[in-house]
Amino acid sequence: MEMNDFVQMIQSGKINSQYFAKVGHERNRFLEGKEVDTTVVPREFIDSWQRCRAYGLAPYTLDYRDVDSAQKKELFQTMVRKYEFFLKNVFNIFDLNGYIFKLQTKEGISQFLGKSTLTFMDCSEEKGGTTSSCVCLHEDKPIIIFQPFYYRQAYIKHFFGELHGASAPIHNEQNKVIGALSLLAHKPELSVQAYHLISQIAKLHDNLYLPIMLGYENQIGQIINCLPQGVALISEKNIIKFYNEKIADLLEINGRKHPEHDLKKRLSKLGKSKGVDLEQSSYEIKDDLTNQTLKLVQLVEKSESGRPLSKIERNNDLFTFQQIKGSSPSIQKAKDTAEKIADTLVPVMIYGESGTGKEMFAQAIHSASNRAGSPFVAINCGAIPGELVESELFGYEGGSFTGALKDGKIGKIEAASGGTLFLDEIESMPLKDQIKLLRVLSAGKVQKVGSTTEISVDIRLISATKTDLLMQADEGLFREDLFYRISTFVINLPALRERREDILLLAEEFSRRLQKKYDKSSVSMDQGFINALTAYKWRGNVRELEHAMEHAFIMLGRGAALLPEHLSVKIQEAYQSRITEEVIDETLEEENEHKFGLLALAEQKMIERVLDSVNGNISAAAERLGINRRTIHRKLQRKESSTTF
Repeated sequence: MEMNDFVQMIQSGKINSQYFAKVGHERNRFLEGKEVDTTVVPREFIDSWQRCRAYGLAPYTLDYRDVDSAQKKELFQTMVRKYEFFLKNVFNIFDLNGYIFKLQTKEGISQFLGKSTLTFMDCSEEKGGTTSSCVCLHEDKPIIIFQPFYYRQAYIKHFFGELHGASAPIHNEQNKVIGALSLLAHKPELSVQAYHLISQIAKLHDNLYLPIMLGYENQIGQIINCLPQGVALISEKNIIKFYNEKIADLLEINGRKHPEHDLKKRLSKLGKSKGVDLEQSSYEIKDDLTNQTLKLVQLVEKSESGRPLSKIERNNDLFTFQQIKGSSPSIQKAKDTAEKIADTLVPVMIYGESGTGKEMFAQAIHSASNRAGSPFVAINCGAIPGELVESELFGYEGGSFTGALKDGKIGKIEAASGGTLFLDEIESMPLKDQIKLLRVLSAGKVQKVGSTTEISVDIRLISATKTDLLMQADEGLFREDLFYRISTFVINLPALRERREDILLLAEEFSRRLQKKYDKSSVSMDQGFINALTAYKWRGNVRELEHAMEHAFIMLGRGAALLPEHLSVKIQEAYQSRITEEVIDETLEEENEHKFGLLALAEQKMIERVLDSVNGNISAAAERLGINRRTIHRKLQRKESSTTF
């Protein structure tokens, strides 16, 4: 009996005191070394009992193991901090009265959450024996449990009382199990509700919270890694939330065992060290997603003149038009327009969704212009807190505000003089700064914050947006006069879904780059892999495709051919949905002379397709289709009997 069969048995009302007595009898038989009746005890529990025996666990002892490793506690606390926002929302969304809520890491470190004051515990299977969370972590699926199934029953009863409940696994971005969430209760009748509740909570984590947080963290990571200065974000509890490569370089912590610890230590010593060519400043910013106040620490190195240096301002590794791949009419039109205006000084506005390559086009325009040897300076207006945009763009004099560098700082506009300034997400620029930008464009002069004098500058401006700026102007969110000033020429970049003929071309280009990056050769793309790429909608456009290809290369391991299974779960599911639609469409168009009708034939073909995709593994096919293994066997047998003449 598998867990799915056990759940159905519970739902049909066949679990009662007589059944629990049978389980107790079978457990005693197991402890005596006798064979267990698999129609009474689910396979998952028998497997766990066997592992417990192999660990040498004594089933009747009461020994308790608190977590004695500081490193394990730190790992668990890091996990709790990461999921604090999610866990708080679980308590707000779900009614968990009557339940104990537990979080357990894959290593077995557990803590009971909510109102409970229990300490950290080592609840690994090697120490605590069979529990719903341990079995769920091993099986990677939800598990429901009752008191008679525990291997160490005396231990559970002594410390927790009679305990029933359920657990479900949670996963990371690679779909690997990282922990288990459990709902436990002292009444067995609450177990069924616990099973459904905890399954919903785990799905909420994997399908909603994880993508939101990954997107959020990736966005923050990408933003701060693009900044020329060293940046770290520190929580109210003095925990490093994010830091970029630049600050790691400046403080020489790359490759260290505990970089976050070393980062905090070195930042605290900076102000006390003499002769250090680094300037530190900090600001407080509000994180609206987690409702926390973070401290943004900024670190810059100084040249001999005392001015901050910036790698971005000296960046020569820019894209060219030859590197922009695509044969579709829409992308060719965009390239043609961009090439024609490259060697002029007219302001350019690039429209396109996120991930369509707006900065790539801006760099290509700069590279093809007579300013190619001069600075290309990019700034994402949406990536900088509104109160910092002015000082970043226009610069400031020393002592202009709290946290300012004592020698001041040149702004991005001044740094780009003689070259090109690229303003991405220009729609996010505050209105007061739009007025100052107009002055720069009309007079060619910039005034630093805190200064009374103007500096002459010579810039070529390229802007980018994903919104309708005229509509923004109608709503009073963007200056109409600035819009006309910066959009003499407009380039529209198509979404990837609008140029599907380029998907394979781009995938091949990314494959070539990744083969070089990961030191691979002759990696091919299976036809199913290509079909999965072309079936997907690519809301993140070319950037998402690039990330998907890198994900596939990492999952490929030592293989030589990229397969659909190497793609992320969401792309695989989109591909499976497309196959389902095609099968149903084909089936409904066919002339059917079999006994079991068109819909049954469509169902049959769907099962066959899924079985093919998992290499005939019936358990995997059952999980993907949301039905149990017996149902698949029955339908396969029905097909065989219906095709016998």
